[in-house]
Amino acid sequence: MTKLNIKNCARCKKIFMPVGKEKICPDCRGADLELEEKVKSYLRDHPGITVNQLIEGSGAPAKLVWRMIQQGQFENSALKDAQYPCGRCGKLITRGAYCSECADKLKANAQKFAAAMNSKRRAAEKKAQTFSDSMYDAMGNSRER
Repeated sequence: MTKLNIKNCARCKKIFMPVGKEKICPDCRGADLELEEKVKSYLRDHPGITVNQLIEGSGAPAKLVWRMIQQGQFENSALKDAQYPCGRCGKLITRGAYCSECADKLKANAQKFAAAMNSKRRAAEKKAQTFSDSMYDAMGNSRER
C-alpha cells in the first residue's frame, strides 16, 4: 500500500501534497512569489533605501523581506543596512544563517562527528566479526569447507 504524502499548509492550513520539503501550499507560495516581485520592483524604483523603508514601502511582511535577504536576493543591490547577526557569534552578515568562520567551524565539527561515528561503526563490526569467529572455533567448525 502506498502512503500518500500530504501536509497542512503552515500558513493557511489547507491540505496539499508537498514537493520536497515544502511547508506551504502552492497557492501561498504563489502569493509569496508575487510579493517577492513587488519587493524587488520597489527596490529597483527606490535604490539606496533601508530595509525598514523597503518593508514599509512594498507592503510586504518583514519576515518575507528578511528571508529574501538571507537567501542573498539583494546582494548586488543598493539596499542599505541589509545585515543581520550570525546565528552563532552575532557578527553582522548579509547572507545565510552563519558567517563564514562559524560555517567553517560547524562543518569541521560535523566532519569530526562523522569520523567518530564511522570509527565506532568499524569497531562494532570488528567486534561482531571476532565474536562470530570465536563461535565457529568453539563449535569446532571451520568456515572453510
